[in-house]
Amino acid sequence: MRMKTLLVAAGIFFAFSAAAFAQGTYSVGSIPVTAVVKSGLTEKTGDITFTQISGTSTSGTITITYGVPITIDIATKVTVIGSGIGSSVNAPASSNSAGVLVINVVAGSAVAGNTITVSGVRVAVAGTALTTLNASISSTGNAIVAGQTNVTVINSIAAAIASLTLDPTAGGRISAVSGAVTPPGGSSLTGSVTIKVKEGFLTAFGVTASSDPTQTSATMVRITLSAAPPKGVTISFPPDAGSDGTAFFTRAGSTGTLASGPLDITSTSTSLGVYYKLTTNSNLTKQETMSILVTISVSDSGPFSLPAAALNITATFAQIGTAFDSSGNVLTGSDGNIPRYVAEETAAATLVSILGANTTLLIPYASKVTSGGFDTGIAISNSTTDPGTNAMGATGATKQTGTLTFYFFPQLPSPSGTLPASFTYTTSGTSPGTGLDSTGKLPSGSTYSVLLGQLLTAASAPADFAGYIIVIANFTNAHCLYVLSNFTTFSQGSLALVISSGRAGLVEALDN
Repeated sequence: MRMKTLLVAAGIFFAFSAAAFAQGTYSVGSIPVTAVVKSGLTEKTGDITFTQISGTSTSGTITITYGVPITIDIATKVTVIGSGIGSSVNAPASSNSAGVLVINVVAGSAVAGNTITVSGVRVAVAGTALTTLNASISSTGNAIVAGQTNVTVINSIAAAIASLTLDPTAGGRISAVSGAVTPPGGSSLTGSVTIKVKEGFLTAFGVTASSDPTQTSATMVRITLSAAPPKGVTISFPPDAGSDGTAFFTRAGSTGTLASGPLDITSTSTSLGVYYKLTTNSNLTKQETMSILVTISVSDSGPFSLPAAALNITATFAQIGTAFDSSGNVLTGSDGNIPRYVAEETAAATLVSILGANTTLLIPYASKVTSGGFDTGIAISNSTTDPGTNAMGATGATKQTGTLTFYFFPQLPSPSGTLPASFTYTTSGTSPGTGLDSTGKLPSGSTYSVLLGQLLTAASAPADFAGYIIVIANFTNAHCLYVLSNFTTFSQGSLALVISSGRAGLVEALDN
């Protein structure tokens, strides 16, 4: 009886051993992609190859877990090629959202050196902190060589854009009064600035879809303005953009459809994004810099009174999109273009600065004391209307009109008190006083006269005030007289000081 039991156990052992020996054993290798864009939603992974080294393949599966979503259709876009080993994609068992790809393995291969190669997988790495990507491997029915169940499929995950710079560095500058643009172009009212976008790594710009059939489009760069320019200013983007390498770009729409001619951004523009699509392959051995020559022009209709402004730009790779649709399905059509990215804007650069047409005035002391009957009268003249160059023997001013903004800085009320909060007031169509037009602007040649008490009421501020006031007139050549009075026995006044230079120096130069 004991001998019979031992014989049965031995039979079971040898049966299991034979089965284990019969199954196929595979080594795993990969050819990782060198680098991909960290904002990418459809970044290419390297091929994975399974090589049979012993045994006979049995019916089973190989599961590859990427750890990030697979963002192409697994059933139609992933390629599985078996050399001597029957294999196919098991789409129902795979998962796009979980980043899991399952491969069916057919029984029967008994030749060492037979292979299964998986290629065409694209994944979303945007929003992760990954700097590389590894895939983990598991198998049913067959064995994977110990220590080879984790392979690298992407060597580096890096920023798409290394830098956004301008030539000249300060961008274009516009005089708000004369309209002159620097650096000048064909006339004083036109100028140009070169936007430079440096790719983040050697292959970031990539190639066109004709050179890589796994793509459906090509990389685009989107330049976005922070705001539309003021009326009278046009920023024109050219139809093409070159580089210091082989990459060449053509202006396109947001979904990659090529556009024709330049694009003018004006005060009425509602879309502030400008797209350039790669139409000639980049040099994959050189970190290239894209160059966009932008023209800045000012209308010659005059007169000029442009508001001070700084128009900034940022850059990102495009087409901008999402990984999946609202139902969690892989995107198709123009929404599913490959490559596709989330916006990853660069630090801003100032493309255009409008050097403001304004005057800054300082009233060193003003007071309103209700109990004592004291108030301060303020008169501000817009002297941009003058007798003219011939009469004065000096260059005349350019007529302008603009609002007035008062910045109130109350003094400390008592030695033990706390400094009151400052507050502001900008003139409007309902402002008190006389001299403004119906929109609250002070016309050229007019004088705005008002009492401090009236301004305090309009600003919903406390009725009494003592301290200094800075007034910014949104036109040049403003001058101001202020008078403190109790309207019976005391009156004293002076001209407000004109702040005409930077205030960072140890000694401030003020002039009337």
